[in-house]
Amino acid sequence: MFLTRTCYINFMPVKVRCRQCEKVFAAPDRARGKAVRCPECSEPVRVPAGKNRKTVQPDEAETESEDGSFFSSLDLSQAEDQTARLCPKCAKSVSTDAQTCPFCHVNLQTGVVSARMQKRLGRKGPNPALFYKAAWADSWSFMLANQRLALQTWFVNVFVVLMQTGMVFGAFWIVITFHPTAPTEMEQMMQGNAAEDKPYRVPFLSELLNQNGFLIMTGLTAFLYMVVTGWVWTMAVQITRTTLARKTQAKRLSFQFVDSLANGFKMYFWSFIFPLPVMIFVGPVILLLAGGAAVLSKGAPATAALAIIPILIVVGLVSLVIVLAVPSALAHMAQNHTYKAWSLPLMAMAAIRNIAPTLYLGIIGLVALILPAAVFGGGFAIVQFGLKGQFGPPHLLAWIELVGFEGVSEGAASNISFPWKGVGGYVGTVVVGTLVASYAMIFWMRAVGLYAYYFQQRLGLVQRTHPGQLAGFWSRYIAVLVDALIIALVGWLFEPIELWKMNEKGKLLAILIIGLLVFFIVQFGFALGLLFGYLALLPVCGFSYFARSEASKEQATLGKEAVGIMVTGPNGERLSFQQSAIRALLKLLLWKVSFIAGFTPKKQALHDMAAGTLVVFKGDLDRE
Repeated sequence: MFLTRTCYINFMPVKVRCRQCEKVFAAPDRARGKAVRCPECSEPVRVPAGKNRKTVQPDEAETESEDGSFFSSLDLSQAEDQTARLCPKCAKSVSTDAQTCPFCHVNLQTGVVSARMQKRLGRKGPNPALFYKAAWADSWSFMLANQRLALQTWFVNVFVVLMQTGMVFGAFWIVITFHPTAPTEMEQMMQGNAAEDKPYRVPFLSELLNQNGFLIMTGLTAFLYMVVTGWVWTMAVQITRTTLARKTQAKRLSFQFVDSLANGFKMYFWSFIFPLPVMIFVGPVILLLAGGAAVLSKGAPATAALAIIPILIVVGLVSLVIVLAVPSALAHMAQNHTYKAWSLPLMAMAAIRNIAPTLYLGIIGLVALILPAAVFGGGFAIVQFGLKGQFGPPHLLAWIELVGFEGVSEGAASNISFPWKGVGGYVGTVVVGTLVASYAMIFWMRAVGLYAYYFQQRLGLVQRTHPGQLAGFWSRYIAVLVDALIIALVGWLFEPIELWKMNEKGKLLAILIIGLLVFFIVQFGFALGLLFGYLALLPVCGFSYFARSEASKEQATLGKEAVGIMVTGPNGERLSFQQSAIRALLKLLLWKVSFIAGFTPKKQALHDMAAGTLVVFKGDLDRE
């Protein structure tokens, strides 16, 4: 009988079954022909030798068996491979010094997954712990890769500040050139009857600019900087979307004056709507504290200073909450559905849930502000102390020069000159400072985008809605605010036009509205009649606006269309005008208790229950 011995050259792992516990696991290739311990019951399990074998000649086997050494008496078929370590769960080979299996994350000592690892594995989306490092390195790389955006932002700022300066200079020149001085009594006596034939008159535009020029220029400046605000907001939303898509190059943006102006108006409107729910409650508290401070101080400056401290604390806390909520609001603004971004309470709660990364973003923002603040501070110091001039916006400096100006005599030159020193210093500072600030903004906006990416599960981003999904309190709240603004500003003017375009009944109602306005003007004069007519027509136009819009084919007002919701019957059908009119009337009567829509099972307010209506989302397919 011949003895043979085989050796293996296959390097693939082999599956074996433990006869004791029936556990199937993978044994490493180097354990072929030997035994390894079962990861379940620790019993030795024989690993098959395999098919690739090399036959040893009988004479060689006899020679080895006749060898009297110690090793010749060992049974290598029962040997255990001590270098092969297997995971007790997935049975894959792991390193001998590993504490956790890199494949199934089981603790190799206990055989179970730790609670911390279970939480990590159960998380959907990226690991939030990676945000704190990426917020610096990734933001810096993104800023360098998207310098085109920084230069575009700088160009927009320079364009606007030059337009502002030219506008102010033109108005200043009109005042000092075309505003004649009033004649003295001696001059009037010397002119005699000529003064009666040709009374003293001041050109309307120059007089208007001289008396109210500062307010006019302030309004026009705010209008111009609406363009800058709109551009910055558009860029911030685009950078956030780019980051959420895990891209390193932002989409090319082209500057459009009208689009930036529209987005700037949206931003101005947002800055008014966003803190409104909190200010409704905080405002009376501030007024109460101010009244108490006035009573307690009794004219004493020291007591007044102490009494005003609570007011400063309340205002400071509200301002801090608003600032901390801005990154979460920006993350929601980058989604298809942005209604949550308009609610300070929702965004404040999101900031509290993510307080660590929110404060971290605050630190990043402060660091990013260091260089721009240094540039603007340096410009202020150079103008104030180096050039011995005043530093400020052009319209402020120009109208400081015009204080007390009463005109210039015909043929005489004015001794008032445009404050080029201060204005030039301001413009130069803005040109240099906004270049640095543009890079800082892109850096911080990328960090905000990373915050939205790594913490998207905690932020509750609304990326899509389903058709027929019930609309909650906050989406309806934003729609109502938009509708209220439309009715208050232009509803009383445009609603008769919309009614006229409907049908014969609409034309009749439009005539009645116009007739009521004319009646008030005839009775009380133009200004007072217009005011009384406005107040009287406001609820009428509001009723007409809601009834007409929610019975239309869009089934929504302009505010609801902006949010992506509509009004339907209980089965999703379109409302008749009668249903819509009943709902609109009850809405105006019961608006004070409309907040219960956030607590009822079908998200219905009282007017919805009475009219049998639902407010639902149109869904993303309809919005596209």
